[in-house]
Amino acid sequence: MRVVRKISQSICIVLLLLICNVASSQSQAQRIRNIVLVHGAWADGSGWKGVYDILVKDGYNVSIVQEPETSFKDDVAATKELRSKRVEKENRWRTLS
Repeated sequence: MRVVRKISQSICIVLLLLICNVASSQSQAQRIRNIVLVHGAWADGSGWKGVYDILVKDGYNVSIVQEPETSFKDDVAATKELRSKRVEKENRWRTLS
């Protein structure tokens, strides 16, 4: 089980790095700067710590969802709540600038 988890994390990291590479090739005005990381089953948000550090160092605004894992519905609600807070924060910043 531990091997499967490590392989899954490695695949996710590779995909994220590829996505970041594509995003970095876009012009500065079009770059996506906000990223929300969501863990899978049998894990928690701490599994994203390494990816989080890399993305923050590269200038991204990164959030990690800490899902309650009580039910799928609760997990989805936690993810949507974090996303909503992120959008509200971004909208406030745009209004001020």
